[in-house]
Amino acid sequence: MKPHRLFALCILPVLLCGVILFFAPGRSLAVFYQKHYMVERDRDKDILCDPYVVQKDDFVIRLLEQRGDIAHKDFPKFLDIFKRINPRVRDMDLIYPDQQILIPLRILEPGTLTGQETGQVTIPVIPITGLSENLKQFADPYTVQYGDWISRLISERFGRYGSDGYNRGMRLFKMMNPEIRDPDNVRAGARIRLPDPEIKEKPWYSDVMDQARPSAAPAPSDKDNAVVPGRAANIPADIIEESQNNAKTGRPSVSVQWFADLSVLAKAAEILDARIFNKGRYFFPRSGERDLSLDLSKTPVLELSDGRKFLLTRRQWISPGDQAVLQVYWRNLEVLFVPRQPALTWLLEKLIPKLDPDGYQHRMEIEDKGLSTVLRGQFIYQPSKGQDTIYLNIFSDPEMKTPEPVCAYLESRAVTVRDWVETPEKSGWILHDTEPSNARRPESPAVQTRRPDRLVRLLVEKLGYTYHENVEVCFPYAGFQVRAAANLLSLGQNAEMLIDYGDLQGDAVDAIEKTGFQVLQIQPGNEPDAILEQLGDVLNLEIMDDPIFWMANRPRIHNISLQVPGFLVSSREKGGEKQVLLSHVPVAREFLTYFDQQNISVIRIR
Repeated sequence: MKPHRLFALCILPVLLCGVILFFAPGRSLAVFYQKHYMVERDRDKDILCDPYVVQKDDFVIRLLEQRGDIAHKDFPKFLDIFKRINPRVRDMDLIYPDQQILIPLRILEPGTLTGQETGQVTIPVIPITGLSENLKQFADPYTVQYGDWISRLISERFGRYGSDGYNRGMRLFKMMNPEIRDPDNVRAGARIRLPDPEIKEKPWYSDVMDQARPSAAPAPSDKDNAVVPGRAANIPADIIEESQNNAKTGRPSVSVQWFADLSVLAKAAEILDARIFNKGRYFFPRSGERDLSLDLSKTPVLELSDGRKFLLTRRQWISPGDQAVLQVYWRNLEVLFVPRQPALTWLLEKLIPKLDPDGYQHRMEIEDKGLSTVLRGQFIYQPSKGQDTIYLNIFSDPEMKTPEPVCAYLESRAVTVRDWVETPEKSGWILHDTEPSNARRPESPAVQTRRPDRLVRLLVEKLGYTYHENVEVCFPYAGFQVRAAANLLSLGQNAEMLIDYGDLQGDAVDAIEKTGFQVLQIQPGNEPDAILEQLGDVLNLEIMDDPIFWMANRPRIHNISLQVPGFLVSSREKGGEKQVLLSHVPVAREFLTYFDQQNISVIRIR
């Protein structure tokens, strides 16, 4: 065997273990590609180096510990080499996202690799383009259930939300499910592949993950972004969000009360309006024995607003006898056994039923004078009798918030909306302002169906057309010049139409049309659907019966829908920019505000 092939076996055991696994007999053969490495001179020795682009939350020490033969044998020596071949990294505690560095892997003897003297060598590795198919053998088939979130499924297998293990798990999920473009929008019943946690134990796991990282641009030269010593510097998320939104609207579109670095238990306590005791010790006397010592840092206690307490512990950390001692002194204490790293949703699923004896629901309907509002969410529950119902959802993006007018409507129906945002960097409440503002309140004019002239005028004007009432029309008839009053609808580009509501009699309509005018006759007493059908043929309208509106910018499984009996009308000729809702029932003022924000005019028809 040639020397450079022997070297490849020595320096890349991680990759070759992956090769053996992927190319074992009986499995389909994949194709290698050549990865480029650099050879740097350091104190008269050749150092094989891996070019690397710094990712968010990378630590220099962690990067160096994960790579190469030098680091394993002599880490201080490895650090010295790293400093010398990366002169731009002046402070080992400050590296930047997208910064390009060289990671020393191995000291080379002269002639070890082909092309070594040129400063660049290539070594065969597994092609990333084939990873999605190959990694399926380490995936578990799964059918998405109602209420599932991909982020929760991944965190249960790879660690808490936002951790390095979680981020790797999400990258694996995307590689295994390339057909899923948006992990936050997967329907119940969909068949997906979840990465097997045992993949973390494979020797090639870290290299596969490194190869799967996206490439990035050169590092910034401005050190003002270096805000966190010891890890890749980045601009805090709340500042980024504010600056982006300021550029568009001049103010943040969503107000969020952020909490940084909260533990999962602290988040659950904040969401449930509970207190948490996780520091210090409690001592409980026992007859004939030493006092029972309870270390709150290991077995924290969560206290609800009604005084009930929950001791969160691993099953092997507390015996039934110790549990009995605790409940002698804390009669309202309940022991809740938790896994090693409980997910936030897991804790809420266990604790919310303690607040509401009926548990939590995923769906709730509100009927209001013909309006049908359906809430779909993660947790719908009533903390105690007499209190408002809580409508709680956990989102990954603040833009998924429930609109303020919808919150105000639900509040008037004894439902409190609570939107919690969970990002890799921080967590917090979306702040809703449900108090009436000084802004104008949109109106909903009411028309009688027996007055089609008013209905047509309001409809076409709100769709953006020009409408003139009682226009004098002069036309020849039976040898005479006849004058009459009609209504003129301007269609744009010098195109007009006369609309008659039964005033023109005999052959007058034919006589007018012979002059080049088009006449649309709408008879008094026609039902709204018949009037809309006539106008729809002439104006190319799109008409939807009993429309359903999805009120928030988020997946329907956790969204709010409003169904209004009536018609939603838009003009295809005008690009659907303006819409008109013709409602058979009164629309609540909060929904009128919502429709006004969505550029939808509302007309009540009776």
